[in-house]
Amino acid sequence: MLPGEADHAAYVKAWLDRAAKAKTLPPAQLVTLFERALGALWRRAEVTLGEVTLTAIVDRVLYTASETHPFLSTLKVEKAGTVVDGFLRLGAHHPNLLEAVRLVLVEFLTVLGHLTDEILTPALHAELSKVSLPGPGAAKGNDRRAKGARS
Repeated sequence: MLPGEADHAAYVKAWLDRAAKAKTLPPAQLVTLFERALGALWRRAEVTLGEVTLTAIVDRVLYTASETHPFLSTLKVEKAGTVVDGFLRLGAHHPNLLEAVRLVLVEFLTVLGHLTDEILTPALHAELSKVSLPGPGAAKGNDRRAKGARS
């Protein structure tokens, strides 16, 4: 494990435990939470790194993660971030969905951390902490659909 990766892994695990009660969350809701999280991280990092750089990073993260979890290969990247339509159909009921979601988020944060010498890490962690599912008291500011973005 690379330096910083353990911190990102611990942060993502704590966020998933808090935001989702992830072990009991229905798969479709976990996919929605994943979509929101990746979208929030994308939007925050895009301010600094730009769309082209982020697209290359996410493509690489998904390629690497799909080596461990082949069903992740159904995720595709477009201009506004990751598209999960095919993923919802093919991966949502996979027994390792939670592990795969965790892996992608940790890898994304780790790559961004290494690329920026961890300068973006506090801001990215703060954005992730705001992401939740809709419902009473949910932080809807990170919902891509609420901002009119295509997911």
